[in-house]
Amino acid sequence: MGPVDAHASSQRLADPIAEYASGALVLAQSPATTVESATFVAWRSRVAADVAARLEVDAAHLEAVWADADADHQIALLAALSQLGVPYRRRSSDPEKGFDCSGLTSYAWAQAGFDLPRNSTAQMRAGEERSLFTAQAGDLLRYPGHVMMWLGVGRAIVHSPETGGVVEVKILSERSFRRSKFFDPS
Repeated sequence: MGPVDAHASSQRLADPIAEYASGALVLAQSPATTVESATFVAWRSRVAADVAARLEVDAAHLEAVWADADADHQIALLAALSQLGVPYRRRSSDPEKGFDCSGLTSYAWAQAGFDLPRNSTAQMRAGEERSLFTAQAGDLLRYPGHVMMWLGVGRAIVHSPETGGVVEVKILSERSFRRSKFFDPS
């Protein structure tokens, strides 16, 4: 493992949300588990509670919208969250090296079995447009030149921001959120 690989791996493991999201993702992808199983629900609830605490949003509401999302959206969402702390890396969709914005979304949706284009504009064009009222947790948001994954409540997103940053959850500004468009890549 090279220096960049070691850095990416240590960053990813340093975030407790990423660790729980990884565990939930393993369960969700297991043929022996469904997104309705008690074990998976407990792991997903833990991830939702931790994300809610970090973003200061209502945990019960966040868990409810995640539970309402279809299995593919839940898997993609957990896959993105499992990469929290991984560094930004231009033109990359490799968890061992890093992600740019569309690299993170294409990686996350690949875990749910979908092959997305590697460019944010192409991802948007390949998806089906949604509104705030029809989008579900795990849908993508595209701000001009940037793509993110919506967490299902308010302006909360997970994304790979820019050079020097790491995959993170955050609350978008009102302005950025208004300028963004929702789309379902599935």
